[in-house]
Amino acid sequence: MEPADAKDLIDEAIERVEERQEADAQAEHVRERRFRDRVSLAVGGFAVALAMVHMAAASAQRESLLKGIAASDTFAYMQAKIVRETVLKTAGQGGGAPADRAAWHAEAMQLRQPDKAGHGIGQLQATGAAQRAEGEEAAARGEGYELGETLLQMAIVLLSIAMVARSTAIAGGAALVAVGGILLALATHFGVMLIG
Repeated sequence: MEPADAKDLIDEAIERVEERQEADAQAEHVRERRFRDRVSLAVGGFAVALAMVHMAAASAQRESLLKGIAASDTFAYMQAKIVRETVLKTAGQGGGAPADRAAWHAEAMQLRQPDKAGHGIGQLQATGAAQRAEGEEAAARGEGYELGETLLQMAIVLLSIAMVARSTAIAGGAALVAVGGILLALATHFGVMLIG
């Protein structure tokens, strides 16, 4: 073989190796771009889910606060009626005209009786207890949503780490954590209390 022919064969072999390396580099670039695109889409999807779960958590917290205030107001009104009842009973037992004492006693008894507005002492007590229970249930829902929210936040952070590390295993783990957060929020929404 002539030295020129050997040189041509070597040059052709080098070209084939360079072409193969270039093709491998392009394929790797395509795989990396596809991975980054998928992770970016997952981050966007998890961020939307996070926003929705956050809104549900804030709503539950607001409901808990409002129910707590309503229960407090109802119990305060009930206590005011009890004080009024006590004053009227005391007045009915004390001095004064017999007609006045009878009227005070009748008014004191009327405060305990149920009325159409739901302002009897027993009715107020039941209403306040129900409002308190509703507030506690809303607080428990808020905690369930917050845990789901935390899992979604963790998933987004893990996806960021996966993108830097180019790790499909970390991305898969992040997806599992996000699914757990979404399932927890859905369970909370449908009344399955895992917290509280």
